Amino acid sequence: MKTIISAGLLCLLLWGCSGINRERVPDEVPDWTVGYTMPSFYPVRVTKAYGINKTEDWTSILHTHSQFMTVSDFKRVKGYLPNYDGYGIPLRSFSTIAYYEQVRYTNHLPDKVVLYWTSLFDAKFYITELNVTSKMKAVMYQKQNRIESDGINRSCYQSQFDFGFLPNGQVKVWLEGCGKYTYVTELSPIATPNTDYNGSTYSDHNQTRNSVLKRAKKANATLIPIPWNKVNKIYTSKNYTVEQLH
Repeated sequence: MKTIISAGLLCLLLWGCSGINRERVPDEVPDWTVGYTMPSFYPVRVTKAYGINKTEDWTSILHTHSQFMTVSDFKRVKGYLPNYDGYGIPLRSFSTIAYYEQVRYTNHLPDKVVLYWTSLFDAKFYITELNVTSKMKAVMYQKQNRIESDGINRSCYQSQFDFGFLPNGQVKVWLEGCGKYTYVTELSPIATPNTDYNGSTYSDHNQTRNSVLKRAKKANATLIPIPWNKVNKIYTSKNYTVEQLH
């Protein structure tokens, strides 16, 4: 697989290949992005993420950062969603979802998104793959309209993949944009390696695990057994709608 940069250089060498096997995507369609959300009491860290388009032969790397404990802080999330209990999945755009762009931008959608991530409360490692279906692409490429807070009706797209991480390695997926979340599916991990993408092991996460336990203790929360009736709930504000992909 080539990166977007190398694919572009190859096209320059071959002259005129840019129109071959590429989707026709209007320029106004935003570059696709990803968002990560998780329960405050079961935070995770994504160590590697990228999208793959087999038809166009490229791999687009996504920026990854380490501030997942900050993003998932219980008091921080509760400040935006007062009814939040720390166990469920918060959905509220930039304020409760870690938002990451591509290193090299494209608005052509990937066929697959791959995530390497760590469950921080028990230091288990997972690899998750999302196959981007034609139905998903149709929604993400569809031009919609939304009346913004200033009263102006603007065009918009659901151009973000949102991944909601669960403490057993499962991941829920939504498409976000236009003030709505469209639920897509729940994914099981394709692999459970012994280290994260960077080679860190269980023992390397001792300090982080202790921080997770302290967070729960401070909130008088119990992590084990996992209260699935609470973890499977989602929280969002009245300004956003949640629907199913049909």
